Amino acid sequence: MAVAEVVLEVHPQPPPREPAAALPYVAVPKLLQYLYLASAWVACAGVAAGTVARRALGEASPMVYTFLKVSIGALVFPALLVLVVALRLLRAMRVAGLGLSLRTLAREIQIHSRKMFGALTWKVLRNPAVLGWLASFLFFLLGGVGVMVLGGLLPVEESQQERIGYALFDTGILGAMAMSCFVIIPSFALKLWRSK
Repeated sequence: MAVAEVVLEVHPQPPPREPAAALPYVAVPKLLQYLYLASAWVACAGVAAGTVARRALGEASPMVYTFLKVSIGALVFPALLVLVVALRLLRAMRVAGLGLSLRTLAREIQIHSRKMFGALTWKVLRNPAVLGWLASFLFFLLGGVGVMVLGGLLPVEESQQERIGYALFDTGILGAMAMSCFVIIPSFALKLWRSK
C-alpha cells in the first residue's frame, strides 16, 4: 500500500480591516447657530405676517410683497451656513481618509440606528421641537387641503370654493409658522443656550 501524500496550501490572509473612523467634529461657533435660528425665525414670522397682510389688505397690497422679500432674504443666511458647514465636513472627511470607507460608515450607522430606534423613539417624542414639527406637518396638510379646494379637486359649492380654500390654506400656513416661531425655534435656542 502506498501512502498518499497530503499537501496543504496556505493562502496568505488579508490584513484585518480597520474599523471605520469616526466622523470628524466640525465646530460651528454658537454665534452662527444663534444667527441661524434668528434668521429662520424672521423668515417664518415674515411668511405669517405676509399671510395676515394678504388676508387683511388684499393680494395687491405692497405689504404682502415686502414680507415675502423679508422672508426670502432671511433664508439666504441659513442656506449659506448649511452650505459652508457641509463643505467643511466634506473637506474634513477627505483629510481623515473617509472617502473610500463611506459605504462601511453608512452600514455601521444603519446597524447602530436599528439598535437605538426603540429607545430613542420615546425620548424623541418627548422633545417639544419634534411635537412642534408633527403639529406643523398637520397644519401643512390643512394648507394642502385648501389648495385642493382652490383647484377644484374637492367637492365644494362653487360660490364658496375660493373663500373656503383660502381660509384653509391661510389657517394651515399660520398654524405651521406659529409652531415654528413659538415652539420649534425657541426649543432649539433653549437647547443651544443650555449646552456648553
